[in-house]
Amino acid sequence: MKVIVFLLAFSLVGLFTSCKEKKKKPVLAQKKVEVVEVPKPKEEPVIVEEPVVPEKQANYHLVGGCFRIRSNAERFNAKLLNEGYDSQILPFYNLNMVTYNSYETRAEAQVALNRIVREPGKSKTWVYPVR
Repeated sequence: MKVIVFLLAFSLVGLFTSCKEKKKKPVLAQKKVEVVEVPKPKEEPVIVEEPVVPEKQANYHLVGGCFRIRSNAERFNAKLLNEGYDSQILPFYNLNMVTYNSYETRAEAQVALNRIVREPGKSKTWVYPVR
């Protein structure tokens, strides 16, 4: 009987003490925050890009001649460059094609062709369409 009374007293003490702990509000601890200064990154210089001028697409070439021997093509190309044309040497099958200039549209090429064929010695100029 003493054991039962002892257990009953022990359980009552445990019951009341456990309830008190539940009723207590938890106390929030304040944490200290350390402030560290971060160095600012160096400002990079602003690069201003120049607007890109789109190159004209060469759809038509005014051809002055086609040469099997490369040195002949280079000599004719140098002559056209000295006259102020934007001359190029382009491969054309197994030949070297020397052009006066390149144009985007057929109409531009035709106008230039009509002007060039009037000059002496340039009557055999023709338009080559790029495919």
